[in-house]
Amino acid sequence: MNHDCECEYCCDDCCYEKKQEEFNATALNCGSPGFVSFANLTGVDITRTIATLQVNTSGFEHPCILLSFTANIVTGVIGSYRFQIFRECKDQLALVPVSGIYEYSRSVATTVSDTFSFNVCDCDSCMNDCCTYLVVVTFNVSPVIGGATLSAIVTENVCEN
Repeated sequence: MNHDCECEYCCDDCCYEKKQEEFNATALNCGSPGFVSFANLTGVDITRTIATLQVNTSGFEHPCILLSFTANIVTGVIGSYRFQIFRECKDQLALVPVSGIYEYSRSVATTVSDTFSFNVCDCDSCMNDCCTYLVVVTFNVSPVIGGATLSAIVTENVCEN
């Protein structure tokens, strides 16, 4: 940690001369809960988008985004579902994965619904515009997913190098 700097904030060897208000910039983006049903689809690795959220990072110098996904798996089908978050910004030719793969599996048929959720941080310093985040599910047996919601908290990453 650099203790000799004359600025307000120090992170490792970098200093920031910005005002504290700039470090407190935060934005909350909430998606609308949706119900997703893919009737009678069976096959190998069928992929569908189940939630989207547009996030505007133009007001941030070094945005860091906490993405939170929550859903209810309401079907009684035995199987597994793989979830992953991707980002699509303008001038991109392909979706960029921002998370690993999160898997939900059910080994016994039941009528009970399960809540499934995970959080991911996206602190790619190249973002400076509107981007759309997508949650994609991959499955072999049709899921019924209720309350699929993606939300985001954007904040300034003060220790960005």
